[in-house]
Amino acid sequence: MHFDTVIFDLDGTLLNTLEDLAAAGNHVCAVHGWPTFSVDEYRFKVGNGMPKLVERFMPEELRSNRALFNQAYAELCTYYDVHKEDHTAPYPGIVELLDELQRASLTLAVLSNKDHAAVVPLVARYFGADHFAVVQGRVDAFPPKPAAPITLHVLEQLSADPKTTLYVGDSNVDVQCGHNAGLKVAGVSWGFRGRPELEKEGADFIADTPEELTRIAER
Repeated sequence: MHFDTVIFDLDGTLLNTLEDLAAAGNHVCAVHGWPTFSVDEYRFKVGNGMPKLVERFMPEELRSNRALFNQAYAELCTYYDVHKEDHTAPYPGIVELLDELQRASLTLAVLSNKDHAAVVPLVARYFGADHFAVVQGRVDAFPPKPAAPITLHVLEQLSADPKTTLYVGDSNVDVQCGHNAGLKVAGVSWGFRGRPELEKEGADFIADTPEELTRIAER
C-alpha cells in the first residue's frame, strides 16, 4: 500500500488543545451558573464540533432552548477566540513529522470539526503556511465529521485519490470519518481518547509515536 496524501485531524492529533477548550467551556458554564467539568472530562465532550460541545456541557433540561443554546455557542466562540493559544501546543515530534512527510513528497492537509474560523489561525500560528495544501474546519455548508461530504470536499480540493490517502486522527469520530470516505485510517494513541477506543473502532493502523506514524505514512 502506497500513500501520497495524508489528511490530519487537528485537536488531539497535531495540537493538544484540551486545556483551552475546557477553559472555554467552563467559562460559559460559570457565566450561566451551570456545573463545570474537569479537563479530563472534556476528552469525551470534544471531537464532534463546537456546537456539539455546547450541547454536551449545557444542562440537559436547557438544551431545547434554542435562544439560550445560540447564546452559549456565541459565548464559547468569543472566549475561545481570545484564549485559544493560552495553553495549546503541538504534541512532541509533530513538527518534525510534518517536515519528514514533506521531504518524502507527500501532500498534507488538515480536516477538523473545530469551527473553520478557529482552525485557520491555529494552523498558521503553530505550523506556518507551508506544510498544508488545504486547511478545512467545520462550516455550515457540510455536516461535521464523521459524515463523508466534508472529507470528500477536501479530497476534491487536493485532487487526491481515496485509495492512496491516509486519514490520521485520535478518536472514534476520526476512524469513522476516514472509513466513511473510503480512506485507510491511522489512529494516534497520544491524543484525547487513547488506543482502546481506536482499536474498538477498527483503525487500520495505530501509532504510539510520531516516528511510528511516519513509517506508516511512508510505507
